[in-house]
Amino acid sequence: RCRPFQCPLPTLERSELRARGRLWNGTFLEEFLDVSSLELIVRAEVSITSPSKNLVLKDAATQMSVSIHLDPGVAVAGVPWWVVPLAVLVGILVLALLVLGLWKVGFFRRARHAPPAVPQYHAVRIPREQR
Repeated sequence: RCRPFQCPLPTLERSELRARGRLWNGTFLEEFLDVSSLELIVRAEVSITSPSKNLVLKDAATQMSVSIHLDPGVAVAGVPWWVVPLAVLVGILVLALLVLGLWKVGFFRRARHAPPAVPQYHAVRIPREQR
């Protein structure tokens, strides 16, 4: 895949222009996992936008190839299948322990309201003979 980029050059006093780039190991393993070697074709072109018309560039475009070889000892195939269910079980266990701990300290109890400030009177039963 081509990735064009542009950069401004403050001066062109040098007769040689060098460009360096890096292909990260993670990028190589993610995008090109099924290949053991890769050949990149690098194209570079220099263009100048200047008000002076007498500026001439020789060899303004160039092309080169770069070979990249994968070291099989460094390549990581991915996560083993048993790690995912184990991580899920450990996560559920940690969640259960957290809920149990919160339950033990009373986090899930209902809040009790304070008794009302108005005094309460209890009815007294008067026997029929005394009425």
